[in-house]
Amino acid sequence: GKSYSKPALLGNFPQMGLGMGRGPQLTTTKDYTVVTVGDHRGNLYAIRSMNITHQWSTPVRVNDTDTTAKEALSSISAGNDNLVYTAWLDSRLGNNNLYGALSRDGGLTWGKNQLIYKGEQNGICECCKPSVYISQTGQISVMFRNKLDGARNMYLISSTDEGEHFGKAQKQGTGNYMINACPMDGGDLTVNLRGEASTVWRRQMEIYLAQHGKTEMKLGSGRTPVILQTAKGNAIAWQQENSIQFRSPDGLRTSSLGNGQYPKLALAKDQKTAICTFEREGHIIVTSVTL
Repeated sequence: GKSYSKPALLGNFPQMGLGMGRGPQLTTTKDYTVVTVGDHRGNLYAIRSMNITHQWSTPVRVNDTDTTAKEALSSISAGNDNLVYTAWLDSRLGNNNLYGALSRDGGLTWGKNQLIYKGEQNGICECCKPSVYISQTGQISVMFRNKLDGARNMYLISSTDEGEHFGKAQKQGTGNYMINACPMDGGDLTVNLRGEASTVWRRQMEIYLAQHGKTEMKLGSGRTPVILQTAKGNAIAWQQENSIQFRSPDGLRTSSLGNGQYPKLALAKDQKTAICTFEREGHIIVTSVTL
């Protein structure tokens, strides 16, 4: 993260969805870098580049029903070899529900769209970005904000057969976010080798961490949290007012990385450094944190 190449144009996407977690989503597989882009016409596209040649493919549409991904809210994750899974908010049933699709060739072709979760009360939360994570064992986990009995709580749902079937959605945390509106804030998750998920999300204006078998933990005030699995534990970042907060993997230190919004986390190749990127006044800021 000390130096970067010049930006490369991947393609032109009129009416690209931007803001509140929208915008291009990126992941890397064994052989490819894969980017998905949603637009406000209601379509989700994927493009890929071979990691050797850096040549980008022609966009292909992921949603197999035209113009049903109008919110342009999606997430993407890579598994073993060139397996990729994406999930998004889809309106083909009349309300926004959770759909997904699998690619086995690094995003060049996509399988039949799958209904992951149908909202029990007129769909799920309309404007909150879902999160996807494929564990090293191949488990696909998706987190989304539900809409039940006046509460907008986060739910986690998983598949162990490459997305063919998903289990029962599990509420994250113990409290309820009672609000008759969309918070416009998703969350993030990671899953360990035992299949146990750790999720971070916002309730009211507080950031919470939920872990398997543990009581929910309040981390601080803010929005747009992200989580990164490391050998020392889970590193977490979020936006608190105009500052980016970073919580160390051991949970003992929380520090500010400077002014900004919409943080993202990645693990450096040495496994000892976290790379945090975020927006600041129209610029992309990158900072490295020793774990």
